[in-house]
Amino acid sequence: MPYKILIVDDHALVRDALSALVSSLPGGVLVVHAETAAQALEQAELHAPLDAVLLDCGLPDSCGLNIIKALQVRSGGAPVVVVSAEEAEHVAQHALQMGASAFVPKSRASSSVLNALKLALAQGIPLAHTLPRISESSTTTPPLPPVLTARQLDILLMLDQGLTNKSISLQLGLAEKTVKNHVTALFDALGVVNRLQAIRQARDAGLLK
Repeated sequence: MPYKILIVDDHALVRDALSALVSSLPGGVLVVHAETAAQALEQAELHAPLDAVLLDCGLPDSCGLNIIKALQVRSGGAPVVVVSAEEAEHVAQHALQMGASAFVPKSRASSSVLNALKLALAQGIPLAHTLPRISESSTTTPPLPPVLTARQLDILLMLDQGLTNKSISLQLGLAEKTVKNHVTALFDALGVVNRLQAIRQARDAGLLK
């Protein structure tokens, strides 16, 4: 069955661009549009369960990122990828704390949005449809996949390709020290201490194929 993806943005040009982008996903895509928070909640409930939501956090009728949890409830637990004009690190971290699967600034390449969306879909959200059944005798809950920022996802994919910090810095146009800081933050998020462990942990969590 095709993916059902809700795109929420108050600019028609952005909605059209994101629609064209997600249409490249294999298996087909049913795209639902909303230009306000009110429409987004209405469409999420109408088309639930959704497979994913692409959300602009700067909607005129929304209190910022507070809409994330409401969208997840209305959509049947779909992952929310925030695509924002904001680039501040504290905004990205707040989005993740509010339950977003990824945060991608609009200044980034379209491939960053697509990568974040693919990883969110690969994590098997909605969780209720994908988490292993827990036997009656079991008292433990399966761990959820780690939540990474869009930059960390990009670097994870490059680590999987065997690129060095220097090569990554050249490709991303960042200082090598900045890349090293991102790699360290990635290791912390995955709970590992080196690249090999990071790749193994990412594969086990479904973040890499």
